[in-house]
Amino acid sequence: MLKLEGLIPPMVTPLDEKRKLDKTGVKKMVKHLVDGGVDGIFLLGTTGEGPHLSYAIREELVKTVCKLTKLPVLVGITETDLEDALAFAAKCKSFGAAGVVAAPPYYFKLTQAECVAWFTELADRSPLPVVVYDMPAHTDTVIEPFTIAKLASHPNIVAMKDSSSIIALFNKFRIALEPYKDKFSLFMGPDEAMGEAVLLGADGGVCTGANLWPAKFKEMYLAAKAGDVEKVRKLQRFTTLSSYLLYGLGQGQIGFLKGVKAALAEMGLIQNVLAAPFTPFSGRDLAPVKSAVKLLRKS
Repeated sequence: MLKLEGLIPPMVTPLDEKRKLDKTGVKKMVKHLVDGGVDGIFLLGTTGEGPHLSYAIREELVKTVCKLTKLPVLVGITETDLEDALAFAAKCKSFGAAGVVAAPPYYFKLTQAECVAWFTELADRSPLPVVVYDMPAHTDTVIEPFTIAKLASHPNIVAMKDSSSIIALFNKFRIALEPYKDKFSLFMGPDEAMGEAVLLGADGGVCTGANLWPAKFKEMYLAAKAGDVEKVRKLQRFTTLSSYLLYGLGQGQIGFLKGVKAALAEMGLIQNVLAAPFTPFSGRDLAPVKSAVKLLRKS
């Protein structure tokens, strides 16, 4: 049985100027994350631009990362069609992935009963353990605590990533999942709440900012796990400052990623390219990114 814990960053997908997979960038990112002490890598989530990438790029990315690390690799398989999700899950298993991550299918908002039905059939048929991804900002479906408690009883559903950004809801998830804590893991998504969530009992974080500062996020996780509130407060200030300086620079739902990819390019890890139809920061728009990276490196 797969039991997940710790820091599992949702890795960006490095692309080249032709919007093909940048394998050099992939190698640099994996080394950067592994050297930072992460406990696993999550591919093709929101931060990984999964829904905007071709299947060819998705498969090449999973295959490449699985060859580069022995850490657990989780892969986003969120689809609107169950058969497509399962077909990709089978390929991920053949590449060496440890598990798959799925949000509720988007476009039509699901009822809670439909959520249970979808994830139950997915887990029944998936060749890999399933992580439930609560991402209401992009799916318009909020997974309720009683729903995740039902799903946690399934032997092939092993964890949940909560990206609701609502700490009160997270606490309800935590209480609802208490009967399953020996086999089910609860992860916090937003950077700004990871330290607090682990102090309260979360099993770890799946935080975008760990792409930039994996060692800092891992240090915060370990401090929270040890109950060191003062150290968590200090490190949470840094991670929140990072998101404050970088995530709000661009407009729209992709704005946060424009800042992250530009910062990673400034750090020499990837090229500053996003999937279509999105355009990266350039020219004067790069100035605040450069300033933020310089400031954060000194913090």
